[in-house]
Amino acid sequence: MQNINREKTSSLIFLDLDVAKVALLGVPDIPGIAASLFAALAEVEIDVEMIVQSVMRGQVNDVAFLVRKSGLEGAIRVCRAVSMEIDAQGVIFDTEIAKISVSSLPSDKRDFPARVFSALAHQGVNIDMILALPSSVTCVVAAAKVEEAFEALKQELGGCE
Repeated sequence: MQNINREKTSSLIFLDLDVAKVALLGVPDIPGIAASLFAALAEVEIDVEMIVQSVMRGQVNDVAFLVRKSGLEGAIRVCRAVSMEIDAQGVIFDTEIAKISVSSLPSDKRDFPARVFSALAHQGVNIDMILALPSSVTCVVAAAKVEEAFEALKQELGGCE
């Protein structure tokens, strides 16, 4: 993970290129399935972060999450087994992604997400996943666009005090 902080800024930008996204598609909307999935991943020592469940459509959801690239093969194996057990629609993965996180001072938080998303949009960087906390925003973007994303965020947030 790369940590970049410009002088005289109140924002830190972190880049992580060692992540892969795994998604379990068409997961039946039944209590306990997420618990079973993530227990199975934990059992084989796969660290998971940034879990996103989509909006339900027709009694099914998609569940996506990030893993370290070194854990991808094991995560896919577990997800395929769980998919078969629960009659999900399948498993997809993407290794050509990057995670970019930006943190700010609490005084910046009201317009902070809008500034992050606008900076990325102006550079044509599409956001695949989002995690927002009161003082930070993390986005998953295409690895091919991570430099543009970093520069856009550095330009937009680099001068905030």
